[in-house]
Amino acid sequence: MVDFVSGAFKVAPQDTKFITTTHPTMSTSSLKNYKVLESPKEIKSSRKAACHPMLYPYAVFFCQYDEELSERVFKVSIVGEDTKGGCGALNAPPIQTHPKDNINAAAVCHMDSARAALLNLMDKQGKSPMCHFCSAGDLIWFQ
Repeated sequence: MVDFVSGAFKVAPQDTKFITTTHPTMSTSSLKNYKVLESPKEIKSSRKAACHPMLYPYAVFFCQYDEELSERVFKVSIVGEDTKGGCGALNAPPIQTHPKDNINAAAVCHMDSARAALLNLMDKQGKSPMCHFCSAGDLIWFQ
């Protein structure tokens, strides 16, 4: 994978870095609502590649790199919300958050959402960026 990324970027392997989504206070994320704790921090780089784990009995990654694309990468701190109460009903108690649900998430914004791969994901195709969080195990490489 490092050979692919450094070859695509045309740099030495030691000149590449990556970010991934991590759950420092729990082993996996839970299916619940999450809220952003602070402003996302953009990772500025002219070259970015994404590698996604595939379902194989051994480590296999599908990696994507296209120097023509204009993605923006962010590191975002989010926290899970306790859904006991605060479900949107009137007079419900406020939603409580727990430090154990902190996640340091990698996020990618595809600035050109008119690309064929993204056309089925949006109502107003190509009109605005499409952003998403990356799963744990996804590696977002940059120089």
